[in-house]
Amino acid sequence: MDNAAERDLIRDLSRDVLTQIAPQELPLFTTVSAAWFADPAAAKKASKGRDAALGFGTDPLSILITPLILQVVSEIVPILGGIALKATETAVGEEVSTLVRKMFRREEADADTAPALTSEQLGEVHRHVIAAGERLRLESAQTQRLADAVVAQFVLPKE
Repeated sequence: MDNAAERDLIRDLSRDVLTQIAPQELPLFTTVSAAWFADPAAAKKASKGRDAALGFGTDPLSILITPLILQVVSEIVPILGGIALKATETAVGEEVSTLVRKMFRREEADADTAPALTSEQLGEVHRHVIAAGERLRLESAQTQRLADAVVAQFVLPKE
């Protein structure tokens, strides 16, 4: 991991996805995520070596999905960072013109809002999660559910 802010982002996004698809694992999230962040390469290697199906259900014998969610989210954070950077560059360019105009006219600046992802960007995130799920050998339905849950975090209103 590059820095604490990125780790916090991965942790927060992963917790949100976990809440949606495997809430029974929430009590273990802090411990499992700490272990994952301590050695993500080992967790990734261990997940590639599994032959068992990975379950989303409440079966106590099913394998934890938390490390897989952490892995997938850690892979999409750079994509989202790139999207945010492009949006910021565009917004800054537009904002500079707007601020110069407002300075000249002595108007107050508007409040900032987070950029919404376009359909194409949401599709890119979805495709990347599907690819990550395939690399992690998740079943197709589980991969689709995970991808949908991740994308939902960017389009559904927070409660």
